[in-house]
Amino acid sequence: MRAGVAGWCISLGLAVLLGPCSVVAAEGDAQPLIDAGNRHWEAGELDLAMVSYQDAIEREPRSVDAHMKLAGLLVARQEYRAAVETFQQAISINPDNANAFIGMAIGYLHLGDHPLAHAALEEALRIDPEKRGRVGPLMRQIEARLATEAHGLGAPPAH
Repeated sequence: MRAGVAGWCISLGLAVLLGPCSVVAAEGDAQPLIDAGNRHWEAGELDLAMVSYQDAIEREPRSVDAHMKLAGLLVARQEYRAAVETFQQAISINPDNANAFIGMAIGYLHLGDHPLAHAALEEALRIDPEKRGRVGPLMRQIEARLATEAHGLGAPPAH
């Protein structure tokens, strides 16, 4: 993947993930840990941020916000497989979280799984059609890659 495209995907992903989240369960005890994780992340202390987000999930397993923050951090660390799994956990808590599907699509894109990336974006747009303007360029890029792969010109997904 070209560096510019990779950077754009990560930037889009982080903007989506760090924005407001739809939360199903009350944050309760998890919020101070999420706040600490955010401060660590802003200070560039990624390992400490990860521990804070993981502790928040342990304290409040149904915290969509904690899952989304951890998944966003995993994308930033280029740990795409773990990020996808964390987005899936957020979706299991709130299946109508379009941002989690967008993040999952970015993870799948970086893993080279274009069909799953496309499906995740389609689901995000089904949930929230207003996101089309933000994810349209990414959707077109994935569709172009799928067309290339369909003609036998692309590499198979990396699993």
